[in-house]
Amino acid sequence: MNFKKSILAVAAAFMLTATSFAQFGGEIEFTKKVGSIEVHYKYYVSGDNVRVEEITDGKIEGVQLMDLDEGTMLAVSPERKMYMEVPNKRPASDLDVEVDKTGKTKTINGKKCEQIIVTCSDKDRKIEYWVAKGDYDFFIPMLKTLNRKENQSMFFMEIPGMDGYFPMLSTETTLSDGTQVSELTAGKMTEKKLSKDMFEVPAGFSKFEK
Repeated sequence: MNFKKSILAVAAAFMLTATSFAQFGGEIEFTKKVGSIEVHYKYYVSGDNVRVEEITDGKIEGVQLMDLDEGTMLAVSPERKMYMEVPNKRPASDLDVEVDKTGKTKTINGKKCEQIIVTCSDKDRKIEYWVAKGDYDFFIPMLKTLNRKENQSMFFMEIPGMDGYFPMLSTETTLSDGTQVSELTAGKMTEKKLSKDMFEVPAGFSKFEK
């Protein structure tokens, strides 16, 4: 009887551990608007591997291949059939922001989202995020690896307790007059198993050397 209880306890612990390491795997469509410019992105996620495609007028303009465990990234140009290693030299953040978790909620793309407003007086910016809680543990490591110096990314990483969250909608405006600067919108999210080939440089591509 004690042996059976021990087996059940081990099985329960294994299931709890497996659940805690659950991770989204599949495709996420994303749209970014800056003024009159609209760019579409596709995120492909499989474990610690992430592929980001930047799409303009239906054409893939650029691809980033990331290993989140190593914190490394390759930039790939489908048009030139070349790739290059992108160094990640992220300086320490010195943003002075205020974070307001308002408690407001609404449903976006069938997911319950919470409103979080981040303001930075020094930059004259306010970003309103609507975030969904799930198994999106790849997102913050992805932002760190991409190392983009844009407000949408940097402000999000200043919000405490965002592990597992994903922004379904975020709008950046000026504090001074409320002018919209940028907007990011998550579209279709499809969970599926992806081929390893998607996260590798295609055969025949040359490495770009500076």
